[in-house]
Formats: sequence, structure tokens, C-alpha cells
Amino acid sequence: MRFLLANNHCISDPTAGVTHSLRTIMRWLGEAGHACHVLTTARFESPVTFTLEEHLRQYGVPLSPAPAARATTKPERRAGRPVVHYTVDGVPVTLLVTRHNDESRPHHREAAQYQQLLEHLMDTFTPDQLIACNSHPMIRQALATARKRGLTTVFTVRGFGYDERHYFEHVDHVFTCSEYLTDFYREKMRLISMPIEPPIQWSSVIAPVESRAFVTFVHPAPHKGRLLFARLADMLGTRRPDIPILVVQSGESGGSLNAIPGIDFRKYPQIMAAPPVPTPADYLALTRILLVPSVWGEPFGRVAAEAMINGIPPLVSNRGSLPQVIGGDYSAGGGGYVLPLPDWMTFDSVRLPSEAEVQPWFDAVGALWDDATLYERVASRARQVAAQRYSEAVSRQRHVDYLTALRPGAPVFQTECAAHTGQLT
Repeated sequence: MRFLLANNHCISDPTAGVTHSLRTIMRWLGEAGHACHVLTTARFESPVTFTLEEHLRQYGVPLSPAPAARATTKPERRAGRPVVHYTVDGVPVTLLVTRHNDESRPHHREAAQYQQLLEHLMDTFTPDQLIACNSHPMIRQALATARKRGLTTVFTVRGFGYDERHYFEHVDHVFTCSEYLTDFYREKMRLISMPIEPPIQWSSVIAPVESRAFVTFVHPAPHKGRLLFARLADMLGTRRPDIPILVVQSGESGGSLNAIPGIDFRKYPQIMAAPPVPTPADYLALTRILLVPSVWGEPFGRVAAEAMINGIPPLVSNRGSLPQVIGGDYSAGGGGYVLPLPDWMTFDSVRLPSEAEVQPWFDAVGALWDDATLYERVASRARQVAAQRYSEAVSRQRHVDYLTALRPGAPVFQTECAAHTGQLT
């Protein structure tokens, strides 16, 4: 089969988890013997410290791409922005060097050129299937063009905000990154979708075990459960000064814990902060127990899966996909502990939970820290769950089998009567 991915963010962006997943899926399809191509832009999902020219240099692309007027293909001659061609993980890429990164403002000339490139690839590459991600208008136009030409159209949903039916007007199939997200959209708008956990590159996750000595909390932002962690860290600091705690900050969350009224972390020398790190393995190498007290509905919760891959017990909240990611609580066969949050706590809460509300988290940390036999049992179960659900072989097979089996014309919404009976129409 022949697969074309239409993406609105640079496919080789090293900072973007969603784009990395798409890149891996395309590589897997190519390695399975299918022809693949990516049409992308120069937009990066997060602020970066490098230029596009520096980024493209890694792929052997000239620092000053030739103007479109001097290019050899018809779409490039007719439009004004440069177009470059390179290969990422063995997959050919056509990149439109977009000038604008603000997606809230329409940029009609760039959108028109992207459409020209798309139609040119459909004429020359002749794909059987278009895979798309992102709600940008030019991606919706790409889906409409593919549907008109008789291609199978596939849309992947990796988060919230896709609860308007017009996003799926020209879509034959939808797949999400979790059972939780599939359930969310089915209940909200009767969307039919296939949950497939995203690829995890184990080589960037596997960490040595010699220095695993901390209870670790990653990215102390409000929606990640900063306030619950603050209360827990204060309780551990007072009652269990023998348990060292590591806070892995992000560029946005540095110093945020020190701004929480009522808690002075400076009096606890066993609580340490670390700057952002390049790969998960860098902080997992120091982690004995991972805390994931997210207060919002995590669409996937990758950090918990990465911990299990390393045999590190994750302690996760009962919100969003997190209970599913770890396969449920250890008492029910899962790979970690699912612990409660106060019902009132949301990402915009401003008050600290009480010690009584955080006591289950404190007890779980203490039990794993003090009981070596229990720790090894939970760690072993975590490895088993990770191997069954997140190994590259399992994930690769699920993605390739799913995408190669799709054909045009499938329904993406249940009718009202079908939603009650469980039948699809």
C-alpha cells in the first residue's frame, strides 16, 4: 500500500511527542514494505532554541533552500515559499517552509501552496491512504481532497478539542491514543474510533538501575498535580526525612513549587530540583518510585508507561487515562498504584489538600520504600504490563495491522439508536 501523511507541524520536530509518534508510525509502515511519504510544514509545536536552517542541516538539507521559483516541480514554481525535500527515518519528506507559526491567523497563500503540494503528491506518489492529524483548516482541506479522489482517509486524535463534527466531515476512520480518549469522544459526540497506545521508543526510555534512589515528580505544573505533590512532599519531609525526593522541572515550571503559600521546601534538604533533561532515561535513572498525581484527564500519560518499562512502580491518580495506562491498580493485576484525588481538586484549584486527603499517597510511598519484597513484586508486575502493552513489537504490529486493513466509506458516528444498542451504522 501507499501512505501519505499530511501534517501541520514539522515531522522532524524533536520536541513534539505527537509528531514523534506519527514519525514512528510512518517508519514502521515503511519497514513493513509499504511506500510512505510525508507532507509537512516548518511549524514547531513548542518554542525552540535553534533555527530551521540549523535543524535541517542534520538531514543534509542546504541551509538556504532554493526559492520555489527555481524548483523543478510545478507546485513549487507556482508558489512563493521555499520547499525542501529530505528523508526522516527512511521516509521521504516534503516540507513547505512556512513563514508563520501562529495558527490562529489564516495565511491563505501558504495554505494554497500546501494544497498544491498535496495535489502534486497525489498525482505523482498516488497514495492509497491519507493519514492526517491536527484541526488546521488546510489539514481539513487535505482530507476533503483525498476523499474526493477516492483515498481512504484516516484521522488521529491525540487530545481534547475535537468535539465538533465538521472536523470529521471527510474522514473514514479515526484512531486515538487511549481507550479513555475513545470513550470520551464516543460519550460526547458518538464518535467511533480505535484506541491504540502511541509508540514508545524504548532506547530513549531504558535507564540504568544503579542510581535509582528518589521518589520523583515530573513537571510541577498545576494540571500535573502540583498542589497534591506539595502537600505530600511536606508530609514526607517532616515524617520521613530518609526518603529523598526529586522534582524534574520543565522550562515553564521552574521555581513554581517555591511560590506555593504555606510550605517552605527550603527546610527539607532531601527535596531536590533538577532542570529539564533531554530524555526520560535521564531522570528515570535516578527514580525508585514515580509520582503522577495529575488532576486533569491525561489523554495518555506516557510518563507512567515509561516508568513501567523500567520496572519503576508508578503511583498515579484516578483521573483520565492513567488507571488504564498502568493496567489498573496492583491489587487488581496492574503495574502500579491507582490513588484517589480529592473530588474538588482541578487544574485551577488554589488551595492545598489536607494531610488526610493525601494520606493514601503517603502510605503507598512508605510501603514501597520500606518493604523490599513488595517493591520487587510491584516492579516485576510493572515490567510485565509494559512488555504486554508497550513493547515495540506489540505496538508496531497493532499500528500496521490497523492501518493496512482500512478501506473507504466506514461510518465515524453512531446514530442515536445505535448508541443505545451498541450497534454501528
